[in-house]
Amino acid sequence: MEWIRWALVFFSLAAPVGSLIVDRIVGIPARRLFVLWGLPSLGAFLIGWLWALGERDPLGELVGWGALGGLAATLALDAVRLSGVALGAFPMDMPSMFGLIALGQAPRFQRQMMAQMIAHLAALPPEAQRAALRARLQALANLPERTRVTVVAAMQNGLMRLPEPQRGTLLAAQMSLLAELPAEARRAVMRAMDQAMAGAPNPPVYAQPRGLPKLEMAQFRRFAAAAFPQTLKEAGLPLWKVRLAGYLWHFLIGMTFGITYTLLFGHGTWALAFLWGAFVWLSMMVLMPPMMPLIRFPWWFPIVPFIAHMAMAVPIGLSASLISAPAHLRSFLGWLGWLG
Repeated sequence: MEWIRWALVFFSLAAPVGSLIVDRIVGIPARRLFVLWGLPSLGAFLIGWLWALGERDPLGELVGWGALGGLAATLALDAVRLSGVALGAFPMDMPSMFGLIALGQAPRFQRQMMAQMIAHLAALPPEAQRAALRARLQALANLPERTRVTVVAAMQNGLMRLPEPQRGTLLAAQMSLLAELPAEARRAVMRAMDQAMAGAPNPPVYAQPRGLPKLEMAQFRRFAAAAFPQTLKEAGLPLWKVRLAGYLWHFLIGMTFGITYTLLFGHGTWALAFLWGAFVWLSMMVLMPPMMPLIRFPWWFPIVPFIAHMAMAVPIGLSASLISAPAHLRSFLGWLGWLG
């Protein structure tokens, strides 16, 4: 029965970070996952934890120290991360993006980003404009049809925001380049334009488009700085609400990392704590490109997150070091008889 309680708690911890990953990579909205995955996981966690407390099972101590360490670790990570955001080392304040996702506004943000891209294209010199448009139109032709229509609809929305002279010039360049595409690709893009003007697809595809030309991270950051407030304005959302939702999710993920550490390693060691921080960092580095497929990350991008995750390891290691010997025996390493 003890290991049933352990398993109920342990396997429920994947839901917060898993919902974010599945939303961004697979394209299943996090709001749906909160119901289908998050609520059952919360129920399993509470059953396992409260059952442990009722039985005076030291598992409750593992959860308590892990949660405390995870929350403190997130604060330590943010002390580095927010400095990195201010210095331009991240695409944007990621918990703010989490808030948009949690409140169902990610597609609206993507449309605003596309409007920024169109404004950028309109301001380019003619040759650079044609080169960028050519690459984008060729990529559009290769997208799945419903995704193509969603992207074209966002592009048309961006075009309508341009002043008339810029809009006419960009449209003329676009039609000229369309004529250069192979016949099948040209028909695919033209068909998407017609469907977008008719209001299809309805609802728009939620998943992020994959295969469009990537933006340099600095360029993405400039676009996001304008698109984020425009998204809030269009949605009628106050900034505090988006940040509250995003940072609650952010800290919940941090708390689960702390609990996962104590369930696996008990009181652990400082070496294990820093290895855990490195593991979480490496996972982030592997997952960020598919989670943000429109960004070309610079070679130096991993540096600030690595420092942040090393800072995160300190509170986790310190909190875990306070775990009692009986509680350590309820961890996975304790069950194996290691570090007793």
